[in-house]
Amino acid sequence: MKELIKIRAHHLLCIPRFYHGGYDKEFAKNMKNVVQDIRKNPNQEIKIVVGKDDILCDSCPYWYKNECVQSKQIGRWVVSQDKKIAKYLNLKSNSIHKAKDIFNISMNSINSDNLKDICSGCIFLDNCIKVGTNNSFKKDLNKK
Repeated sequence: MKELIKIRAHHLLCIPRFYHGGYDKEFAKNMKNVVQDIRKNPNQEIKIVVGKDDILCDSCPYWYKNECVQSKQIGRWVVSQDKKIAKYLNLKSNSIHKAKDIFNISMNSINSDNLKDICSGCIFLDNCIKVGTNNSFKKDLNKK
């Protein structure tokens, strides 16, 4: 079992809908690796973080010295997304969950209809709605 990994609350929605397009090359490569690791290790322990960097922020071209430098507005929006999604999924910051448990909660609670409201303003929203939840991701998490 790998060591505990940190994932921002809003990334609980992004990871099951990852589609490889529109991202910075390094960020996409890291995201793909994280998704594959979770699929292979559904019992991986995940620490939910709110308003702090995670395993995906590390490769974001806009993440510098523990903050989003793309713009202050986007930085505040991302933190508010973490808070909103943590509240929506009834999660506490720094809580620890098995990957399969936390992603099943996310995938069972968030669908294309409520995603429109929850992720309003995200530049990837249209693609996430079009792609939807990756069924093979869900299947891999729940294999016996």
